[in-house]
Amino acid sequence: MITDPLFYRLFETSPDTFFLLLGIPGDAAKAMAARYQYLAIEFKETSHRTDGVFLPKEPDLPLYFLEVQFYARASIFADLLAKVFTYLKQHNSAQDFRGVVLFASRSLEPADTTPYRALLNSGQIRPFYLDEMPELANAPLGLSILYLIRREESEAPAVARELVVRVKREIADAALREDLIELIETVVFYKLAQFTREEIQAMLLVKDIRETPLYREAMEEGKEIGKEEGKKEGKEEGKEEGKEEGKKEKATRTIVNMAAKKMPPEEIAALVEEDIEFVHQVLKGRANG
Repeated sequence: MITDPLFYRLFETSPDTFFLLLGIPGDAAKAMAARYQYLAIEFKETSHRTDGVFLPKEPDLPLYFLEVQFYARASIFADLLAKVFTYLKQHNSAQDFRGVVLFASRSLEPADTTPYRALLNSGQIRPFYLDEMPELANAPLGLSILYLIRREESEAPAVARELVVRVKREIADAALREDLIELIETVVFYKLAQFTREEIQAMLLVKDIRETPLYREAMEEGKEIGKEEGKKEGKEEGKEEGKEEGKKEKATRTIVNMAAKKMPPEEIAALVEEDIEFVHQVLKGRANG
């Protein structure tokens, strides 16, 4: 899963999420975020690039450096400090700073942190573990999207659909609403790489499934089967029966294709607008066949 762009977009779109992560409560986190500018900075001389930097807009506020770590890297704290001190040397060597490393899990944190223990013990560098973060009830949208990143593939679509509904209900600004929905889509897209972007949009009820290539292909196949069945009967009743057969065949093919991409039966039933019993019947017949 490609994480760096996801986290950059999350904190760019919802910067208060970073301060919520630090333990600052809702309104205070929003107020603090307004006092910072969030950027990804690249140091050309060293080829270092930060996952994110919160630049203070006011004096006497610390500078925040963020690193996101989803694989083991023994040098992560050294890398963070190299970026911090390069920035301080180039801009303001007297600037106070804080470092934040967001690990996917505690197991990815280096075992030996001896050179950095003073900074870790003082809280100037703080590690966080995504899989250990308590999931708050009624969490703000930014945190809820952060929780989505750690969800299992089987859980992600249903949770993402709920988030899309929340975004549409809670976000009045059209541009921000579109950005957040696209971010949610992207999280699910990275998790379910076997699906196209259009299929993800249909899965999240952002786009009608009938607009996806998968559905259009199944529908065309169903139409052809219906025509053939009608021709075989040679009368109106046969044509109607053929159309119904074609419709069912269309649904069956769509169900089979979606199941092949590991979509849960409940998700399939909702998308093809068929009873869950029919979906199970199709899948059972497929398995027996």
